[in-house]
Amino acid sequence: MKKLLFIAAALTSSYASASNVYNKELEFVGNLELANFCKAVAKDDVSLLRRSFSNKVGVFATSKAGVYEILLNKENLSCNGKGIKEFSEERNAEQVLSYLQSVEQSI
Repeated sequence: MKKLLFIAAALTSSYASASNVYNKELEFVGNLELANFCKAVAKDDVSLLRRSFSNKVGVFATSKAGVYEILLNKENLSCNGKGIKEFSEERNAEQVLSYLQSVEQSI
């Protein structure tokens, strides 16, 4: 029984440490309201990115297109000192980059 508990504890601790490594890799400073945009790029998560843009309608602009126009500007949103598209290229976030390029063409 002790052996089984030890194995379960070892598996649990290794899982927790693996997730902590990812969390330590990302450190958000500055305007934390915009951290989800950078997080979406880091995870290459288009759905998180889309939700993040949608959540800012009425905050930054009255339409989703207006929010895209404002936040795609490097002056208004930067991740690690780079614009969101450049940061996507650096992080090899291909799905997010493709989405951002299609949005930019439609504006």
